[in-house]
Amino acid sequence: MEPLSLTLEQGEKIVRKHLASHGNSTVQLIKEIKNNGYSYTSGTRTYILDLVLEGARVPSCLCFITISHPNPTESDSIYRPNTLPITHDIISRIRAHTDIPIPNPTLDTTLDLVPFHFLLSPTSPMLSSDITPLSTARKCGLLSPEDIVLVDLQIGRFLGQLHSGVQNDWFGPMRLDVPSDPSYSWQETFTLLLETLLSEFQSSGVDFPYEEIRGHLSRAIGFFLFDDVEAPSLIWFTGSEDDIYIALPSRTAPTTRGIAAILPNVAHAIWGDPLLESFFLPPAPSSAVQEGYLASGGKETIVVPRQKTKRIWYSLFLGLIILRERSHKGCVDDPAPDASNVDKDWAMGLILKSIKALSDAPCY
Repeated sequence: MEPLSLTLEQGEKIVRKHLASHGNSTVQLIKEIKNNGYSYTSGTRTYILDLVLEGARVPSCLCFITISHPNPTESDSIYRPNTLPITHDIISRIRAHTDIPIPNPTLDTTLDLVPFHFLLSPTSPMLSSDITPLSTARKCGLLSPEDIVLVDLQIGRFLGQLHSGVQNDWFGPMRLDVPSDPSYSWQETFTLLLETLLSEFQSSGVDFPYEEIRGHLSRAIGFFLFDDVEAPSLIWFTGSEDDIYIALPSRTAPTTRGIAAILPNVAHAIWGDPLLESFFLPPAPSSAVQEGYLASGGKETIVVPRQKTKRIWYSLFLGLIILRERSHKGCVDDPAPDASNVDKDWAMGLILKSIKALSDAPCY
């Protein structure tokens, strides 16, 4: 299988073919964005490119390109990361039903230019050096208290619009068609996905207390713990601050201007329960995220103690997804020095912590 990598020359071909007014532009810089967050998938890579217009000497804009293999390794699992065509459909739904500022990308599955499927974002009038992941900005102290409130409010508003505005008739993994046997029960859907992952890890010899986990799960099912979800909402699920970019302060703009870009890392998006969202992973959300969320159509996610127990199950599920993706052949945990370092050890810690917490968590 062709190595999943994009060269400067390939990026330039894509830009010249698909971006209006860039038929003769050149790529000055192409850089793979190391995904150290929850949304990592072994089958995709995202690049940021700085572009120089014809006749210019310096770059004036950037774009993003996400690539994936045209024929990913098939799996019998009912849980598979979303393909780029599904990702494109997700973005189209978000654009149609919310005000979330995600630009309309170009999807190319022809293999005419490169041996990969790819999504190409429109250009933005900034450079790669002008933006940074929100997670990095927080760790490096680049945000003022006012910046933090502004960005958190934006995230809350986006999630509120997403969960209330983009909904579906059935629960489960994203797809381009309607399943032949759609699920109208979130409890049935979630427990099947969870059991699928547990069975995969057990078959591969990973040492988890499976009997204990399944005992807790049987108890949760008996109390209908997951059956309080009224409508299937579009859940980003593994979206995090690693996928959100903000503009860095400069001499002309001494403060941040809020969110500058959102990467199309929706490989694990699903029709499900809003509480599944990783932005609600304790101790999150912040009061500003919660305020923005409720003001934009979102509903209170935790009202009674049993919903805290449900959130523990979702944390366990998140850990299993991360461990699964980062255990794939070819995955290298290579976090940047200031990245969030979500790796296999982190995922294992979250899983074991969640299992322990479930031992005395209420289901009533």
